[in-house]
Amino acid sequence: MTRKQIALLLVGALAIVAFALGTIGYNRSQSTAQQQLAKQNEDVFSRAHSPTYGAPDAKVRITEFFDPACETCRAFYPAVKQIVDQSQGRVQLVVRFVPFHDGADLAAKILVAAHAQRLFIPVAEVVLGTQDTWASHAAPNPELLWGYLAKSGLDLDKARAAVQTKEVEAVIAMDMADAKTLNVTRTPGFFVNGKPLERFGYEQLVALVQSEVERAYAQ
Repeated sequence: MTRKQIALLLVGALAIVAFALGTIGYNRSQSTAQQQLAKQNEDVFSRAHSPTYGAPDAKVRITEFFDPACETCRAFYPAVKQIVDQSQGRVQLVVRFVPFHDGADLAAKILVAAHAQRLFIPVAEVVLGTQDTWASHAAPNPELLWGYLAKSGLDLDKARAAVQTKEVEAVIAMDMADAKTLNVTRTPGFFVNGKPLERFGYEQLVALVQSEVERAYAQ
């Protein structure tokens, strides 16, 4: 290998290292900025209209900004539910709707209507379980959901009427506004007792939840 080739390899390696360090620094600065936003806007985590799962008196609250057409939200759903189920009443999930994807708006409205009928979890599971069909990236068709939900227990006539109301639109609008306030630009966006993940990932979420459980339930 010539000196010129060695020099080019070194330059390339240094460029990769510099890029990686820059990315880490950028992510840290983004996380720090989001932490500051969360502290300055604590009221956004207390919206009475939001669906919840888990003990109402839990001292640890996971707030998830959720898009029903988001594949990552679907992948995380069973894991997040398991965190709550295994918490012995110490963790609660709060869901906020941010329909960023094409076709997600109707699905989000249906979930708001389902929450009003106390059927959020069973309807959410149908919505996520059929996501590959109604939320196709090439041609999303959320109207298909009405057929999938026929056996979910949802009163379809009431739900169809509800999704047309200003009240349901207001729920989505407030959740979107709160997401913007917290600089949530992709889903799922997780906060635990108002604290954002420093790095996105399942293990990071589990670690943050465990840390908050230990803090909140310290003897």
